[in-house]
Amino acid sequence: MNTENININFIRIVGELGASLGLNRSVGQIYGLLYMSDKPLSLDDLVSKLKMSKGSVSLNIRELERWEAVKKIWVSGSRKDFYEVNPDFINIIYKRTKLRMEKILSNFNSAISDFEKNNSLNKIQKERLLQIKNIQNVFQSISGNVPEDISINSMTKLSSALSVLKSIFPKK
Repeated sequence: MNTENININFIRIVGELGASLGLNRSVGQIYGLLYMSDKPLSLDDLVSKLKMSKGSVSLNIRELERWEAVKKIWVSGSRKDFYEVNPDFINIIYKRTKLRMEKILSNFNSAISDFEKNNSLNKIQKERLLQIKNIQNVFQSISGNVPEDISINSMTKLSSALSVLKSIFPKK
């Protein structure tokens, strides 16, 4: 398999990962191409290699900049905007996942509160709603206690801690 095929497959995979994280698939593909590139790429380079419209690439590159996944850099002798990737792949995914989870919890909390205000509930429904709120509180607590940034080293430690925690719980 040649390098071009590896890059195409990698770009496709990162595009799918981006989509699973709630991003536009194109955002992931742009990141994947920049990640595998050995030099900064211009918008024109991205358009040409990914066969996307310039408007789409421009819009999606701004999304990547907001996530600090890419940064605009100056290239001597050119007036074009060039971009290079932030190679801290794990931290970018982690931050995106953390923010997505916080948003889901916030939306869910709001929906439960609205439901509770707008409905007269019987005893069973109140008990079940209380169970949901308790679960929400646990997830809020977990979400509030995870660090802002993460590294491979801290992920390895977390994995070990989770293995120990898993061994404590009974198997079904």
